Amino acid sequence: MKQRTYRKEVLDEHTPDQRTVDEIYRYLTWVNRRLGGVRATTARFETFSRGWRAGERIEVLDVASGAADVPVALVTWARTRGFDLRVTATDISQSALDYARRHLPADARLRLVCTDVERPAFRDSAFDYVSCALFFHHLTDEQIVAALRSFDRLATRGIVVNDLVRSRRGLLWSWLVTWPCHPILHHDGPLSIRRALQPAEIQRLASRAGLEWLSVQRHFGHRMTLAGEKPGTRRGSIATTNWRSG
Repeated sequence: MKQRTYRKEVLDEHTPDQRTVDEIYRYLTWVNRRLGGVRATTARFETFSRGWRAGERIEVLDVASGAADVPVALVTWARTRGFDLRVTATDISQSALDYARRHLPADARLRLVCTDVERPAFRDSAFDYVSCALFFHHLTDEQIVAALRSFDRLATRGIVVNDLVRSRRGLLWSWLVTWPCHPILHHDGPLSIRRALQPAEIQRLASRAGLEWLSVQRHFGHRMTLAGEKPGTRRGSIATTNWRSG
C-alpha cells in the first residue's frame, strides 16, 4: 500500500449491460449516502456558504457524476439553507446518466449532461465551483494534475474533490462491504482503494497544478476532500451562459 497501483478496474475498460449498471449504481448511491460520501462534499460547501448571500444563485459543475446522487444531495442541502444552488452533473457514460434519469426526482436545479472531462463543452469561468466524487482514483497522477488545471479554468470561486484514501484498513473495509455484491463491485471496490491516493500525495499534485490554495481534509468512511476557494474570490453571481460558443 506504499504506492498506488494503476491496474485498470473492470468499469474503466468495459460497459456492462444496463441491468448490471443499475445494480452497481444502486450500491454506490448507498455507499455515498450511508458511508460518508455525501457528507464529505457537503461539509466543504458548508464552509464555503458562510460567504454566500441568502438567496444567492450558485452554479456548480459536477464531473463524473455517475448516478448523480451527490449532486442531488448538494441541491437539497442548499435549498434547506436558502441558497439557489444549481448543479450541472456530467458523465461520459450514457448508461450512468440513463440510470440517473430513471431514478432521480425531477428538479429544475439539476441538469444531466453527457460530456468528456478532457474535452468539456463549457467555456472557461462558466461556474462558481467545480466538484467531483470517486473520480480521481481512476486517473493517473498526470491526468489528475491536468484535471485540476481544467477545474481551475472552469471555476471562478473554488473546487471540491472527494475521493477515497489508500490504506490497509480501507482495503479491508472495501473487501468486506462488497463481499455480498455483484462480482464487478467485489473486484473494483478493493482495487479502487489500491488505486487511490493518500492525503500528502494529492496535496503534492495540487501544488504541481499550481493550486496551493487547495487543502486536504479527512472524513468518515476512508474519504478525503481536496478543496478550497480561490484567494480574493469575487462574491456575486456569475454569468448564466455556460456553454462554449461555436
